[in-house]
Amino acid sequence: MKNMKYIFLLILGLGVLFACKKPDSEPVLDMSQTVAPGISSPDDGGTYVLTIEDAANDFASFQWSAAVYNISDLETVKYALQYDMADSNFKNVANLVTTEELMFTPTVAAMNDKALAMGAVVGEATDFSFRVKSFINDETTYSDAFSQVITLTITPYEDVVTSKVIYLLGSGTTIGWDNTKAWPMTPLGDGVYVITEHLVPGADQFIKFISKLGQWAPQWGTDATGTAEDGPLVYRPDETVADPAAIPVGDVEGNYYIEADTVGLTYRTILTSGELYLVGAGTPVGWDNTLALPFTQDPDTLTKFTIVTTLNADGGMKFLEVLGQWAPQWGSYDGGPDGGTLSYRPTESVPDPPEIPVPGVAGEYMITVDLRAMKYWFTAQ
Repeated sequence: MKNMKYIFLLILGLGVLFACKKPDSEPVLDMSQTVAPGISSPDDGGTYVLTIEDAANDFASFQWSAAVYNISDLETVKYALQYDMADSNFKNVANLVTTEELMFTPTVAAMNDKALAMGAVVGEATDFSFRVKSFINDETTYSDAFSQVITLTITPYEDVVTSKVIYLLGSGTTIGWDNTKAWPMTPLGDGVYVITEHLVPGADQFIKFISKLGQWAPQWGTDATGTAEDGPLVYRPDETVADPAAIPVGDVEGNYYIEADTVGLTYRTILTSGELYLVGAGTPVGWDNTLALPFTQDPDTLTKFTIVTTLNADGGMKFLEVLGQWAPQWGSYDGGPDGGTLSYRPTESVPDPPEIPVPGVAGEYMITVDLRAMKYWFTAQ
């Protein structure tokens, strides 16, 4: 019995000892131990003379090593490939891409557009600095680590594509392949163009984009990897280049939001609900999306909607596609009290667009929404 008492006391003492032992402290990110990414390609000092004939070709493959942080279970490390004019010391820094990959290959068209946007002059050689920033999240700059800087000399060409409207046409659209009647798309800047069009599915139903009415070049199609939802744009600058493949239409008939990025050379199409509802502080229902007011769809165009209602003297509004849901929704891209261009939010993962402002004088108005033109306007009743 005496031995049993000692054993019991020993077990009790060990339990107290382990109970009082402090847990190991959480690991702390120590940036002094971070190994920054390093650019391995392209070579520092490279010279590039860009031409419109090479617009769809690769500019250069930017490759870099992975950043190493002293904590292994961090969020996924992200990388921003950044650039600026060499004499600006990154005061006007911009991102070519943000990615989790260790490489990025822009097209000649994309690099030409970025060079011009930064202030380079057509036909003149300009030095640009490039670096890679690694980071854990964009809520703080603490985890930022930068690669060495490389300098590339770039001579841009005159960009006659991204500064003009491009057009949508195809057997899947309401105007077919008549390139004299193709639908103009709305430019959103940086070579991005959008439109909402009623598409009809079928084995031989396709779409393409052209830049001049009545001409088949320049044009954009896709390749074998392109789907009805998204894919790469393939550019045909002139008649000497073979036609790219046409972009297929989805399996469901309806209004599709269509986006063509002529700089990044990608496209996407999103099937909309075909309905529209009004909500907002400037409306009779406020921001209760379950009480949003329905628009009436024009049976001829299928992409135009109207509603007559009273509006307050102040407050904003949004156009919803599904009653009781905040996405998809339409907000303002550059709108004012008379009307403006729409901005589309397809899913909850996309930030809310700005509110659409009311006309400023309380009263009864007809609100007209033309999704094909990406416009809205008010008419006093």
